[in-house]
Formats: sequence, C-alpha cells, structure tokens
Amino acid sequence: MPRLSLSLAFALLLAVSLGLKVQLGSATSFGAQYPDGEDIEALMAKHAFVVTPPEPDTDPQWFTGVQGGCVIKIANVSPQGWHRAAVEWKAGDDPILYAAGAALHDRQPIAGPLLRYYLRRFERYAGIDAPPLKVRAIIRSGECPDSLIAPAELAALSD
Repeated sequence: MPRLSLSLAFALLLAVSLGLKVQLGSATSFGAQYPDGEDIEALMAKHAFVVTPPEPDTDPQWFTGVQGGCVIKIANVSPQGWHRAAVEWKAGDDPILYAAGAALHDRQPIAGPLLRYYLRRFERYAGIDAPPLKVRAIIRSGECPDSLIAPAELAALSD
C-alpha cells in the first residue's frame, strides 16, 4: 500500500508541475538565453574598425572588424564549450582569446561559465529576469597591437 500511495503522490506532483508549466508558459525565450552582438559591434565601431556583421544562419556568428592590417573576429560561444572545435578551425594559426567572467583566457573556461549559465537559466524558469550569459571567442590576425582595443575592453564583453 505505501508503494501505491507514493506512486500516486508522484503522479499528482508530475501532473501539477506540468499543468503549471503549460498554464504559465515558458519564461524563457531564444532572446533571453542567447546574447545579441550589439555590444561587439559598438566596441569595434568605437575603435574605428570597419565592421562586417555575421552571415545569417551561422553558428557561431562572427563579427569581423578590419582596421588597416588588423582583423579581429568576435563571436558569442556556448558556455558549455560546444563551439571550441569550430573556433579553433576558424582561427587556424591565429591566436584565440576567450572573454568569460569579465576576464580574458587563453583557453575557454567551462566550470564557472557553465555554473552561471544554469543559475541564470533557473532564474528565468522561476520568472526572474536574468540576462543571457556572455562568453566570447576573439581571434586576432595581422598586425593587432593591444593598443587598438585594450584587453580590459575585450574582457568587458563578457560577464
């Protein structure tokens, strides 16, 4: 008998949970989970780069800025690390930096951004307005001294 009542309680909990989800609707949307690139474009334009927006329907979406002999490509990447192979392929022999947690990294950090990603996702499920997590890949090619865009400004593209 206790087993049956436990099963009934679980079924009731499942039905109530599903009913609330359907009734209230999902608090998340594509725009809430994925950051746009307006801040990337603004940073490049601020430093007099000629900006080329990303091709539609590509993933990750690369913003390309050109100034003289310097080419900088910046894209939003998955906090889970799903884009690492694509970023490495795109970079070839060019150096890659990752902006995550308001700092620059030579390799994409996973643990910290992943924890923040799921915390924000939980907040959105709970109905709390949480901004999307920003983890950016940065590829520099050509003559790109740090003076063109300061490392602190590149790091500030993340959160």
